[in-house]
Amino acid sequence: MAFLLPNLSPPLLHLKSSPKEKPILHPLSPSLKLHAETLSPLSLTSVQSPPLQGSQASTTLGAHDKHQEQHQRDEFYVNLGLAVRTLREDLPLLFTRDLNYDIYRDDVTFVDPLNTFTGIENYKLIFWALRFHGKILFREISLEVYRIWQPSENMILIRWNLRGVPRVPWEAKGQFQGTSRYKLDRNGKIYEHKVDNLAFNFPQPLKPAASVLDSVAACPASPNPTFLWGPVDMYPSSWVEFYRAVRETLDREGYLLVQDGLITCS
Repeated sequence: MAFLLPNLSPPLLHLKSSPKEKPILHPLSPSLKLHAETLSPLSLTSVQSPPLQGSQASTTLGAHDKHQEQHQRDEFYVNLGLAVRTLREDLPLLFTRDLNYDIYRDDVTFVDPLNTFTGIENYKLIFWALRFHGKILFREISLEVYRIWQPSENMILIRWNLRGVPRVPWEAKGQFQGTSRYKLDRNGKIYEHKVDNLAFNFPQPLKPAASVLDSVAACPASPNPTFLWGPVDMYPSSWVEFYRAVRETLDREGYLLVQDGLITCS
């Protein structure tokens, strides 16, 4: 049998010469097998990762709030610059073209010493009436901006002078000055326009007619509102007619809007 040995391969000899015991495998119990299958990498990660501490969470929220506040401040300054530039360009051309109303809020309020109007539509109507009646009552009418400044961050002040040459032959050129105060909200939009600190310089009438307007013409500029002391009928002037025409336009438009609302609701 010795001649058969060289034909035997070494692995076979090794297997036969040194046999090893096979490992005994114990199958998992059904409960352990189910638990192993339900564990996912995501669940393991969530178990292993500790939750954020209170200080870390507050730091994250604080950084987010700070970013939001900075974004809002940037938006305010952008809109503030736009408002100043728009007012500087619009007011001198008040009687030749319409304003840019993008810098105002929809609930903007206009205030003068005698009246208060709210809403962007009323605000547009005011300046439309100024242009319309200004061309009817005056041969020439213009507004000159003297100064623009900011007494505080959310307010714009403009000192202006209104000049006009009435169409009637017995009135000469007249003028009066005033201040417009524009208040801005936290987004840099104008929500209030207040006209005050008015100073009149109307001409003396050529016809012999005494009126309270003569004393008003000599009144110097003061920080107190001086617009139309007393009833409008006391002042026979194209300027008063101008104001009254604008006021009647607003009243008539408001009446028509109410009538339209009643018709729509009925």
